[in-house]
Amino acid sequence: MIKTSVPYLVYNDDCKEALSYYVDIFGAEIIEKITFEDMGFIEELDRKSCIGHSVIKLGQSLLYAADTIEQENFQNRAENTRVSIWLEIDSTEEINELEKKMLRTGSTSILALHETFWDSKYTKIEDKFGIIWELNAQL
Repeated sequence: MIKTSVPYLVYNDDCKEALSYYVDIFGAEIIEKITFEDMGFIEELDRKSCIGHSVIKLGQSLLYAADTIEQENFQNRAENTRVSIWLEIDSTEEINELEKKMLRTGSTSILALHETFWDSKYTKIEDKFGIIWELNAQL
């Protein structure tokens, strides 16, 4: 049996920046952060401060995040990604503010904030790191 599932976000040497962004935007909590150097992976000295593994908490959920080790194949994999992260937001005021903050800081609107047939306010946004976030607040 499967005990749990945790989405794993992969970055191309900008995971540290992404983690800071998620703390600022979503109020995420960084539970754990280990660099390539901490892991003993130092094949390229200029990448020793890259994130080898991290755990962040968003609400009651956990996400894992790290920089890719295999940089040469990163672009091909990233273009084929078909995953988004769905966040249930407490209020319509909060979803309004989150959308504004994300768009002000380099994210791109995929689907503008609107009222839905499922009685929510909803928006889909790609952040500046290529991660797609679906934000939903029940009316």
